[in-house]
Amino acid sequence: MERNVRWVVAGLATAAAFVVPAWLCGAVVLPPLLKDPAIRWSLASALGAVLGSLAVLWGHGFATRAPATGTFGPSVQATAERAVAIGGDNRAPVSTGDAPAPAQPAAGQPSAPPSAPSTVSASGNRAISIGGTNSGPLSTGDQPGGAHP
Repeated sequence: MERNVRWVVAGLATAAAFVVPAWLCGAVVLPPLLKDPAIRWSLASALGAVLGSLAVLWGHGFATRAPATGTFGPSVQATAERAVAIGGDNRAPVSTGDAPAPAQPAAGQPSAPPSAPSTVSASGNRAISIGGTNSGPLSTGDQPGGAHP
């Protein structure tokens, strides 16, 4: 489904989420309980606004989500010597060189959610490619004083 069509669907769903409950409450459910139309339609409108707000939140996520590609998770390729490709977020040290990697982070950190389908490829010598965000130290072994092959 194209992005513009998803926005139209989200807008129509939001309008329906406001109009239908507001009309049902104002014209069908509340008249036997509340005789004053000002109070009755105020309550019906408030309920419609609440449900419409929830529909707006859903609609934004629906309209802006990435289209499905038929695969689950990223395609990850590390084709060169000492290359590292990480399909999601990285929270641990990564080292492709001869220098020792920095100290490991504390155990028990929560795992990152899966990233959106894509291709992550590290094809150069000692290349590092990360498909998400990085919060761990990275090293290619090219620091001053480090051993080079």
